[in-house]
Amino acid sequence: MRRLLAPAVVCLAALAACERREAGPASTATTPAATASFRHRLEGDISGDYRPVSAPPQGWRVESLFIGQASALEAWEAAQRGAAPLILTLSGPDGAVQITPRAYDLTDERLHFVGVMPDGRQLVLDARIDPGALATARRNLGDRTPVITGAMTVKGHRIPFNLGWWNGD
Repeated sequence: MRRLLAPAVVCLAALAACERREAGPASTATTPAATASFRHRLEGDISGDYRPVSAPPQGWRVESLFIGQASALEAWEAAQRGAAPLILTLSGPDGAVQITPRAYDLTDERLHFVGVMPDGRQLVLDARIDPGALATARRNLGDRTPVITGAMTVKGHRIPFNLGWWNGD
């Protein structure tokens, strides 16, 4: 029995060390695996098209942010890459571009979005979503109430924005 116990303990210790080594780096926020995650935790419906409520500044600016239905987010998170559930449209010196997510974390009150510009540079958007303002905007059929406020960082520049729920023309 003792002859079997010592090798078994050594094998278990070796397996435990391998598991710790594999789990260690992947749990840090700087690894590609951590930044390539897609996650939503929604209790309500925040889907829609959001547009600036004031004249945007010169340079790169948000023209619109599309947020799809929960089913589109679920499909994307299950690696079914049909239509993107989040689309950020920017305009700037190089013209208009649509950015789809490389990673996102979306709740009823927050959005963290990571995308890549056509030139390969990373874009990061962090925003606060106001569920009360969204409910008011929907009741008023898309008034100019800021619903999403935040900033994006693109090409080293931090650009603030205020978006309202857009009901169309």
